[in-house]
Amino acid sequence: KMEDDMKKIALLGSISGAALLVASAAGAQDIDWKSELGDHSGKTLHMMTITDPFIDSIKATKDGFTTITGGKVEVDGYGYDALHEKELLACSQNDSSYDIIMMDGIWIGELAEAGCIDSAEDQLASGKPEIFAWDDYTPSAAGQASWEGQRMCIPVGIYYELMYYRTDLFEKAGVKVPETFEELKQAAKTFTDNPEFPGVYGYAMNNKRGAAAGQQWFEWIYSAGGKPWVSNDIGSSDPYADQTPLLNSKESVDLVQFFKDMVAFGPPGVESFAWDERANAFAAGKLAMINDWSVRAQIANDPAQSQIAGKFKAALMPHNEGGKTVSPVGGWVACVNAHGKQKDAAWDFLKWFGSQAVHKQYVLAGGPPSRLSAMQDSEVQTKYPWTEQLFEAQKNAWVEVRPRHPLAFQLIDTVGVDVNKAIIGEVSPQAAMDNANEQVTNLLKQNGLLK
Repeated sequence: KMEDDMKKIALLGSISGAALLVASAAGAQDIDWKSELGDHSGKTLHMMTITDPFIDSIKATKDGFTTITGGKVEVDGYGYDALHEKELLACSQNDSSYDIIMMDGIWIGELAEAGCIDSAEDQLASGKPEIFAWDDYTPSAAGQASWEGQRMCIPVGIYYELMYYRTDLFEKAGVKVPETFEELKQAAKTFTDNPEFPGVYGYAMNNKRGAAAGQQWFEWIYSAGGKPWVSNDIGSSDPYADQTPLLNSKESVDLVQFFKDMVAFGPPGVESFAWDERANAFAAGKLAMINDWSVRAQIANDPAQSQIAGKFKAALMPHNEGGKTVSPVGGWVACVNAHGKQKDAAWDFLKWFGSQAVHKQYVLAGGPPSRLSAMQDSEVQTKYPWTEQLFEAQKNAWVEVRPRHPLAFQLIDTVGVDVNKAIIGEVSPQAAMDNANEQVTNLLKQNGLLK
């Protein structure tokens, strides 16, 4: 029964989580942490994570653990590809240097099956339910932290992708906030090379060859009316049953053509934009719209680093004509290193850091909300207005929007090579996705994931 229940939490990301709350944030504030946590004086925990903006939010929050337990926490950040490589290498060498491993949710199958991380099940079973408050995580956040019916890690930095638009520009142009791909294209065209909006371009996407373009394809394919492989239907209880890829379906080829068309409305060099370039161009006032992970919205909202603070809003991602939005979900989960030597202290930190009250502090410091209580908190919503759209996005998100099995990193990178080739005009979208389909099919067969 537990496995069935876990599948519901891990897979049914489309349900609303409001009814799942089991403990209020106010109740979480009453926890006697001195009695709950051990004395870790003289210990220093080491965490490795991505250099996404939430690393600063962790650093701004972590010292509360030191005050309570005496244990220090050091946080080291790495780029996306470098972090993935470092985590795999450390695991292969039984390295105990890092006690806590922060990983992209799509790496969980790879690291869990390689024995790199400890399951969280025993900790969750022996701990007080009101402390872990697992049902307060959005269903897709819980899913990102779970693998094969096991809760492996603690959701910490769960992202939902939204579309952000300049309210001042839209008001001046009298343009409706786009809901479909075609409306998005027309709005982007309005703001590009328009003397009314000097120095502004309509839109920018993640087009860079490799992981950026590959992830972009997976993030958009459901809203384009397609799906990445045969059995990956929204709500499926067994989405990995038949992984025959559908990369060259009509919906997919049309989507890649749309990516290519949108290049005309981006700044010079947009063909090689990735996460940072997209977010920075929007914050610099060069773009009327972007789609982006929610963690980067604070960059545009910070007057110290943005030209457009207070001049933008968020909306759900667009969808194809006659279709519906399926909001991309992703983000980061905190796991205990299976080879670590300070596991009790590491679990104590995650128990404390992941709790509702501390999670709210972390969110107010700029971290992405992974809990329903934080998304619905009035103080959080006042400081970060797009949080209301995040609450709506989590209702229609699908946890398996990107593959999360051991080949996920390699598979996404492979798709991203061909998507970029189509975007830059090296080959046609049809030829690009025919090749991607063949490459991914071979990759899955070679690794026993496809017959």
